[in-house]
Amino acid sequence: AEAEDEEELGLKQSIDTHKARYKEKFNRLRELKAEIEQIQGIMEKQRTVLQKDFESWYNLMVRQYKQQLRGGPSASADPAPTLNPATHNSPAPPPAGGGGNGSGAGAGGGGAEQPAPVLTGNRDADADIAAFYKARQQLLDKPKQ
Repeated sequence: AEAEDEEELGLKQSIDTHKARYKEKFNRLRELKAEIEQIQGIMEKQRTVLQKDFESWYNLMVRQYKQQLRGGPSASADPAPTLNPATHNSPAPPPAGGGGNGSGAGAGGGGAEQPAPVLTGNRDADADIAAFYKARQQLLDKPKQ
């Protein structure tokens, strides 16, 4: 009978230990969930800001491109904007495979020179930017074909 009491007491202590550990972990989980929700809220706000900034930048690039097509005065005087001068130290070359001689003096069906993309200095990001401009140009040229 005494051995059963000791065994029962040991099991009760084990249950109490596990219960305390469970409560600690549960409270930590609750704290982490609150932190995750806060971070998700911040990320959603930043995503919205990023989307809005990109749309503004893209619209500016489209306006500059259209000005270049029309031969507008600000096309040559107003270089493409940079987002962070520290990461954009050099002028951007046209994307690979763009063709043309860089003079912008193509005749008739050749189309106008597209605006130079703003590069970041990051090889992967720059490749993505060049691919974007190439795809964009293909879309702009599509009705002409």
